[in-house]
Formats: sequence, C-alpha cells, structure tokens
Amino acid sequence: MTGSSIKYLTKEGFRNVWTNRMMSLASICVLMSCLVLIGTAAMVFLNIDTLLSRIEEENVIMVYAKDETTDEQLAKMEEEINALDNIKEVELVKKEDAWEEQLATMDKADAEFFKGVSSEIPLPDAYKVTVESLDQFDATVEDLNGLDNIDIIRENKDLAQKLVSIRQGISIIAIVVVAVLFAISLFIISNTIRLTVYSRRLEISIMKSVGATNSFVRFPFVVEGMILGVLSGSVSLGIVWGFYEFAVNQFSGLLNELNLNAIAFADYALPLLGIFIAIGIVCGVGGSLVTMSKYLNKEGSEISGV
Repeated sequence: MTGSSIKYLTKEGFRNVWTNRMMSLASICVLMSCLVLIGTAAMVFLNIDTLLSRIEEENVIMVYAKDETTDEQLAKMEEEINALDNIKEVELVKKEDAWEEQLATMDKADAEFFKGVSSEIPLPDAYKVTVESLDQFDATVEDLNGLDNIDIIRENKDLAQKLVSIRQGISIIAIVVVAVLFAISLFIISNTIRLTVYSRRLEISIMKSVGATNSFVRFPFVVEGMILGVLSGSVSLGIVWGFYEFAVNQFSGLLNELNLNAIAFADYALPLLGIFIAIGIVCGVGGSLVTMSKYLNKEGSEISGV
C-alpha cells in the first residue's frame, strides 16, 4: 500500500470508531473490566511481595567471634564475610554496645546487679549479616562456618525456608491468576469484536466485491483495534489507580497499627500503563484479525444474499 492509502485507511479506522460508537463502547467496557481485574490482582501481589521482601531483610545471620579475637582479626573477618557470595550488608556489633542494649531491657535493680557481678562484659563481638537471597541461605551459612575465629552462628533456617516457599507460592498464584484473566479477556474481547465485524459484514463484502485486497480491508480494523486498546488501557489505569488509593485510605489505620506501608502506585503507573496498552492492542488487533478471516473469504457473497 502507498502512503496515501495508509493515510486514508488510518482515517477510516478513526472514523469507524465513532461511526460504530456503541459497539466500540461495548468493546472498551469489556476490555476495561478485564484490565481492571488484572491491575487489581497485580497490585495486591506486588504489595505481598514487598511485604515478604521486608520480612526477608529482618531475617539476618548473627556471626559471633571468639572471645580472644583481636581488632585486626575482626577487621579481617569483616573483609572475608563481604567477599562471600550472597552478602548484602555486614554490620559490626561491638560487645560493649550489645551489653548496654541488654542492660537497657532489664529492670534497674537487675541491671545494677549484673554490673556489680563482674567488670568484664559476658558477650562476644558479633557481625550482623544480611543476605541478598534466601534461596542461597544454607550455602551462605556453610560458607560463614568455614571462616576463622568464628565461635557460633545463629540463624533462623526454618523462617528462611518458609519465606522462600511463600514467595514461590505467591509467584505461581500470581502467574496463574493473571494468565487466567488474560485468557478470559481474549475470549470476551474476541466475541465482542466478532459481533462488531458481523454487524459490518456487508461493508466488508462490498469492499471485497470492488477488488479490495485483504490487507486493504483489514487495515482500518487494525487501526480501530489499536485505538480501542489504547483507550481501554489508559482509562483502566485511572480506574485501578483510583481504587487503589481509595483502598489504601480506607485501610490506613490498620496498616499503621501493623507498622506496614502500602507501595506507591505512582512507582508502577508507567509499567502498568505500558502493559495495559499492550494487552489492549493485542486483544483489539488480534481479535479483529481472527474474526475477520471468515468474511474476507466470502468474496462478495453477502451482497448476493441481500
């Protein structure tokens, strides 16, 4: 097709959206409903994933040094820990600071008693190690056990394994839910567009009768599908955003009591918009192309039946 043909057919696509505005509105509403469900599910799973990430950050490994370890050996130990794989952060906890914190949790009488028992601090120096990924938790603990001047290592292996299992389960559920909603979207949109194309079968048949090629006939419908997809995606983002902010405001008191913060929707707005528009275009264009194929092969038979 020439440039002028593409320009003409593009205009026809925009014109068709308005001319068949009731069917266009029906397609947009159906697709919006599916996209809103997908967006809502995505934000729920993103919040759960963020919560799990925060819990993971609290699941640290405490590495206690032997009593006779010198400052030089502690510094070397820190370098060796940082050199290991899967290490996110290493923080030195001096025994003096740990002892003061421990005394602060006691009653005044108990604190005075322990201070008077001995001038020596009954705690070792330690390193608070935060790992990058809980999937490699066991291997990291094993590597730490192989370092010099290590007395004991305290870690919560059971919690780490549970968090990994929960994250994997949430990921599988999220993929299944989004996939099912996407399949439902394709099915509903295909049937809606099928009705649209069916109502315009005579128009398609006339174009075929005067010698129009399949690509010439398809192009306005492709443009129309893209327009419907972009409109549906954009409006759906606004609806999901509004629902999300409303829900966060409604549950703000509960979130504050649990010391939790909902993720900011603005951080995910652009990626979600891109995904929504992509899904909308795929559904709109794909549905148009698939449902048009039966009418493109009739070669004007609809006219003869009129």
